Amino acid sequence: MASDEGSDSHERGDPEKADHYRHGDGTDEIVFAVEEGHVLAIREYRSVEDFERAVGDAEFVGVHEGVEDMPGVEAFGDEETSE
Repeated sequence: MASDEGSDSHERGDPEKADHYRHGDGTDEIVFAVEEGHVLAIREYRSVEDFERAVGDAEFVGVHEGVEDMPGVEAFGDEETSE
């Protein structure tokens, strides 16, 4: 996944789209949307094992259709540019 290390365009305050946080365990968390007091964030874990540990005590409630219908991660990658 792309990294934006060193990019600190604003002080930490209310969450805004594209805010990127790094947890002490190496997990990245990126704000996707903020609406009506709710925050939708995406987390990237360093490994499947880290993810499984994090959700180990959570209840699996099924597949989220809105996310399932989204394009794959490749649709959000950087396009190659020629100079």
